[in-house]
Amino acid sequence: MPNNGAPVVAFFDVDGTLTCRDYNDGLHVVPTPRVQEAVRAFVGAGNVAVVCTGRSILNIEDLLDLPFSGFVTLDGTHVELRGEVVYDRTIERGLFRETVAEMRRVGVEALFEGTYGNVLVRGRAGGLSMFGDQPEPEDYELAGGRIDFGKIDFNDESLDACLGSDLLMSSYTYLNVGEGSHELTIPGTSKGVGGRALLDALGFEPSRVYAFGDSENDLEILDLADVSVVMGNARDVVKERADYVTDDVHDDGVVTALEHFGLI
Repeated sequence: MPNNGAPVVAFFDVDGTLTCRDYNDGLHVVPTPRVQEAVRAFVGAGNVAVVCTGRSILNIEDLLDLPFSGFVTLDGTHVELRGEVVYDRTIERGLFRETVAEMRRVGVEALFEGTYGNVLVRGRAGGLSMFGDQPEPEDYELAGGRIDFGKIDFNDESLDACLGSDLLMSSYTYLNVGEGSHELTIPGTSKGVGGRALLDALGFEPSRVYAFGDSENDLEILDLADVSVVMGNARDVVKERADYVTDDVHDDGVVTALEHFGLI
């Protein structure tokens, strides 16, 4: 593989790629020791590692001890490089309020994720939320929280209500991210858009760009990369876009791929 003297850049998805929900409690994301060592070895060889996730920076604290230079978060709506924000998009506030009202009307439970805080819309009465103890929008705003959200999460129980809403389906891009989880994202944004913003801010042309992922919200970053690596646990629609299908996340597929391409 030609190097041209420049570092390689690799974008790593989190859930289903660097780690998996089976290993962690709640919102924790702790890769196996073998995966952690592989990331350190990749960066130690002079390369640049970037987290590329649907999560917000608030929910990837477990990864901050690893040598990641950049963070493409909230499906590409918030991007940081070496501690500086290089791209940021949020749901327009008028649309946010319309969306909250519509979700309550049709019965969608959803988590609005932002870089500075999250809120939960409980579209159905009673019961515990799968998203944990998150404030309602009105309580969050009264407490001084910033109404700046980059994406919306919901699960299978709310899928039919969401798909049946003209407002929700016309205002957002819908993604099935697997394991019963779904997302609504801002049209015109994606991990690919966020990844492009990060590459433009690097200050050099990488010798090669790799992207590692497993779900539909990874498709655009996989297309942006020179080499797309898809996990063995991915859905077939994602595997069809792969240059290389690696092992399952449970078998440390990130390590397998980095070794396969001679990056560690």
